[in-house]
Amino acid sequence: MSNRNWSLLFLFILTTVGASAAGPEPKYKAPRTEYGHPDFRGVWNFSSDVPLERPSAFADKKVWTREELEAQKAARAKAFEMISKAVPVEAVSLTWLDYLGRIENLRTSLVIYPENGRIPKLVEGVRRVPGPDEIFAALTDAKGGPPPPALLAAIVGGGTKDGPEDFSAAERCLFGSGTPITPGFDNNYVQIIQAKDNVVLLTEHQAKIVPLDGRPHVSEKLRSWSGDSRGHWDGDTLVIETRNFNNRTRSFAGAGFSHDKAVTERFTRVSTRALQYEATIVDPKTFEDKIVLSFPMAKSDSRIYEMACHEGNYSMFNMLSAARAEERRR
Repeated sequence: MSNRNWSLLFLFILTTVGASAAGPEPKYKAPRTEYGHPDFRGVWNFSSDVPLERPSAFADKKVWTREELEAQKAARAKAFEMISKAVPVEAVSLTWLDYLGRIENLRTSLVIYPENGRIPKLVEGVRRVPGPDEIFAALTDAKGGPPPPALLAAIVGGGTKDGPEDFSAAERCLFGSGTPITPGFDNNYVQIIQAKDNVVLLTEHQAKIVPLDGRPHVSEKLRSWSGDSRGHWDGDTLVIETRNFNNRTRSFAGAGFSHDKAVTERFTRVSTRALQYEATIVDPKTFEDKIVLSFPMAKSDSRIYEMACHEGNYSMFNMLSAARAEERRR
């Protein structure tokens, strides 16, 4: 191979590797819309291989090696396998999960503040419901053994099932993903639609319309599931501030309730195929300190489809029927 061909191959490798990283392209300037704003239009995937909180085994380590990241991904895949064996779920039901990161992110946690990468201490009396990260961490620690009963109950949703009121808002199809955006095991897509004075964030669960014209927030007496959002531009960064949540959803990471929560989100386009997302959560009734999380979003050719479930659907009927059947069995 000639020196020129070797040089071209080397350049191609550098370009390919660089495209998988979350960092900004050198001297990158985001394209503009017809209104002069940075162009974020399109569908963005925010799947992530990084846990929300830093695993205890990496307490003092902010960044993984690639080998450590691959080990974490393998452990998570093994945890899914353990769940499928412990819970009567058809194997095919796991095939629709779509959680693998599209852009390399070697951070050991999505939480970048507090510095330890962990959710801050809860205000006295506030409870936190175990989330996916706690479940998968416990499964990893189980070292191949069966999940403990308490953990199994958390996986399948323990507690009484006397009526629809005993299920979460998501299970009742009342409310899906909320604010801030957080990677999960599926539905990790957001479409950004831009107009002159409004931005729309469209997910499979909801459409959030954000005015950019400087109007104030509505009265604190007016509250909703998804809160009241207002946006503005800070240079090339889109800033969205959301407050006025009702008290029917969790504040963040399964803790407390969202009535006093305020969230500031920041979207910055850092390359032709990447947005950097950052969110700051302030809720003095739930957490003793603020929380900041950050992760990249990857440009996608996918389309957004509505997750059209409705309260009282077949799944709810089947879950309540199963609860009655379990009671008869006992």
